[in-house]
Amino acid sequence: MEKLKPTPLSKAIRTFLQTTTLHGFKYLGSKFYIDRIGWFLCCCASASCAGLLCTVLWARFLEVPALLALYDLKLEMSEHQLPVVAVCPTVESIAEAFIDKLSHDKNLNKRLPLTLAHVLKGKPAADDQIQILDHLLTVNNVTLLDIMRAHMPPCHAVIKKCRWQNIYKSCDILFDIEVTPWGLCCVLRPNKKLANQGTSLQLRNGFQSTLRLDLAVQCFNDTNLYNFEFFTKYDGEEWIEPMQLAPGNTYMAQLRYTSIPESTDTERLIEESCVSRKGYSRSDCLKRCSEKICGCVDPLRGNRQLADGDLLPCSLTELKCLRSYGVKGHETCNCAPSCKKVTAYTTLESSPLNFNSYVIDPIYGLNATSSVVMHVRVNINLSRIFTLNPTETWFTLLSSLGGVFNMFLGVGLFSALELLYLFFIKLPNAMRRSSEFHYGN
Repeated sequence: MEKLKPTPLSKAIRTFLQTTTLHGFKYLGSKFYIDRIGWFLCCCASASCAGLLCTVLWARFLEVPALLALYDLKLEMSEHQLPVVAVCPTVESIAEAFIDKLSHDKNLNKRLPLTLAHVLKGKPAADDQIQILDHLLTVNNVTLLDIMRAHMPPCHAVIKKCRWQNIYKSCDILFDIEVTPWGLCCVLRPNKKLANQGTSLQLRNGFQSTLRLDLAVQCFNDTNLYNFEFFTKYDGEEWIEPMQLAPGNTYMAQLRYTSIPESTDTERLIEESCVSRKGYSRSDCLKRCSEKICGCVDPLRGNRQLADGDLLPCSLTELKCLRSYGVKGHETCNCAPSCKKVTAYTTLESSPLNFNSYVIDPIYGLNATSSVVMHVRVNINLSRIFTLNPTETWFTLLSSLGGVFNMFLGVGLFSALELLYLFFIKLPNAMRRSSEFHYGN
């Protein structure tokens, strides 16, 4: 019987197995059966070890691709910014300014401003008082937001003096009236109003270790005496609470902050799950969820209510339902935290303005009994900005996988070139010759 002649394809594969630099493969064609079995077991063991290590490397790549590292605060001044600063007349003060125009019952008018303040702050309030206030707004055909806007004093009439880093600025330009959960406020947004100010100061005076903002607030306007609240908020900061400012005092607010950048990698470092979408906050998500449960939108959300379609602004009775959930939201609300983490630490110290009567400082020039001087200081040296330094990238992953394959399977650079040469040159040529061989037969 004539012995079958090997085809060019099988011959090319056999030649590769006999001459390859891959560990163990050329011994699989040994003449002895025991040698073939032994080397086959060794190859299986090496492949198992390589597969196990590759699984570990891949899991590590998916789990912790980066480490949090402190950012050098002296590198770039634009990384440090003043938070959003808001000075707000209290709800009671605004309500006292307009309540007499809604009702002529003086005894009732003394209680309604406090009732409105309790509703907006989510505190217990008498239902009959809320219904009366709701009825007064309906009868006079006004909304809560409209009447608060009509009696909100202009920012330039409230904030008389503004000083940023020892340079006086026009308060009318710096502050704008905005709607906040606590009512109408004069708000300073540094990224818009103080753009590039920190950089120019850095070039002239060197590194600034403290950001300084000084405000002189006039509490008496014509016939009304306003009490004020004050709060600061960084982008990414979730829960904030206004602080009371009493007329006739000067306040020193010392701030420091810790910031973790917004990134999808942050999710694997700080939380089991978080949202990295720009502009997302967990508190806002909880508010929207509570609005759907109560069936109306918060009237003190400004223009954002237009995005909610069919939901109408809440009446005061419905607003009590909405604000009663507070910052925690309804128990059925499932809102993941934001990947961007900013935590601000604020200490507020006060002293009577009379103690500063002999201080030679233009910021102290208003009536000491009906004004407030506010000093805001952001300590850069005590603040912490973290950056994400990748420890695992695709390049490092491929490098690690290459080391594993080279150690356990002998797949190095030359072995890879051999495989490429086999699959792209030798095997196609062998297949072409094999087809010619069959055609000739």
